[in-house]
Amino acid sequence: MKLCKHFSECGGCQFQDKPYKQQLDLKIEKVKDLAVSWEVGARIKPVVYKEEWFYRNKMEFSFADQKGLVCGLYSKKEKRKVVNIEECLIFSKDTQDILETIREFCRAKKYSVYNKYSHKGFLRNLIIRQAKFTKQTMIGLVTGNSQVLDKKEFVKRLLSLKLEMPIKSIYQIINNSFSDAVIFEKKELLYGSSFIEEKLGSYIFRIGIDTFFQVNPRMAVDFYGQIKKYLNLSGKENVLDLFCGVGSIGIFLASGGSQVWGVELSEEIVEKARENAKINNVENISFFACDVRKFLNIKGAPSKDIDVLVINPPRGGLSNKIIRAILRLKPKVIIYSSCNPDSLFRDLKGLTISYSVDFVEPYDFFPHTKHFECLSFLRRS
Repeated sequence: MKLCKHFSECGGCQFQDKPYKQQLDLKIEKVKDLAVSWEVGARIKPVVYKEEWFYRNKMEFSFADQKGLVCGLYSKKEKRKVVNIEECLIFSKDTQDILETIREFCRAKKYSVYNKYSHKGFLRNLIIRQAKFTKQTMIGLVTGNSQVLDKKEFVKRLLSLKLEMPIKSIYQIINNSFSDAVIFEKKELLYGSSFIEEKLGSYIFRIGIDTFFQVNPRMAVDFYGQIKKYLNLSGKENVLDLFCGVGSIGIFLASGGSQVWGVELSEEIVEKARENAKINNVENISFFACDVRKFLNIKGAPSKDIDVLVINPPRGGLSNKIIRAILRLKPKVIIYSSCNPDSLFRDLKGLTISYSVDFVEPYDFFPHTKHFECLSFLRRS
């Protein structure tokens, strides 16, 4: 059994020491237990899975000063310690070359590391995104503004690398906030395109440095295709896609439906969704930048007579107010997918007032971790 050299210490994976079949068994058992505890009577389908290695298309690494500069992931053994990553078997074969080049560059320039307690220092995070099908890489260096980045040299060193997935885009992101999260206060394109492109099936999607996109694109293709198959649209259905992100699911469904509406809070993300629809020549889809609850209760005039409701919320799931608004909307069918089975089953329980759950189907989007996606199919009772 293959193990990453950092597994015993790095907090990125939890299950690498378990055979993959056992990992899948643990995940299906969790779904069955949740169905029982929430009293959701639904058929539990087998776990859908694909490649278990090098599947992630995005990683965020952290810088630390530990008797010298390191860049990697937080330790699962020691609080505040960052493991200096040399390989990542769930992300990319290019990991070592990119990280080591950036570490050497930053050491040579004597850049300081940001301290989240004193709020002083320069280097904060490193974002690497890869389009797995089109083989494109995007890099974002997250810094404060206490020092000046040698942008020309930074770009030169990165472009000298011979990578499996060549670099198409390089950013510097300025983040002076006290938050430990990556905040995009300012982003400057240092090289290449402002986006990379990923191809899912016959569709092209543009991904920015701060765009939400399914973390496992090879699984996403099957996932979206399966949703379309389950719905079996006739061309007459109206589809409402809540928490639509950059429009991936809605664009996949548009060819089978009459009209699709997508709702997402961020205007910037909605613009990306509109752009994705345009480059794929999908004309029967519209996007709204709006809070989902407000859209359903106030601005949702286009969402009357909805045949299919698609829901893919953040990990926290749906609020009670959104569930009540969905019940008032009365879609004929609901597809609810979530990367948090706990919040999914809680919400399914709330929806069963008016809906029956046909099935729940787990998808292992995150091999070697405790996380996975669940797809559920509901019909109005």
